[in-house]
Amino acid sequence: MKFFTPFRFAALVAVLTYLFLNAYVLYQSSQYDKELAKFDLNQDGFFTKNEISQQQQVAMSNVTRDTARNFAPYTLIPVAMFLGLLVYFVVRLIKIFLR
Repeated sequence: MKFFTPFRFAALVAVLTYLFLNAYVLYQSSQYDKELAKFDLNQDGFFTKNEISQQQQVAMSNVTRDTARNFAPYTLIPVAMFLGLLVYFVVRLIKIFLR
């Protein structure tokens, strides 16, 4: 019995893809938060008039437009499954042609 059957390999690829993409989304979100925190000069969590600038508004917009980041754990499931299925069929075809 082989450990890496085509199904197990495809499942492993799908899970790793899902985890990697979600890790990237979390990383990107933390980068946006760090970028916005640079504009809070007195570190009180609020932006006073002297802290608000065009760059701060762009950074705030990046942080508040988070719908895609919030839904990423759900929307990345089909992406990972599709990649897993693609890997499964490619591995199966390779096994057929190498016989």
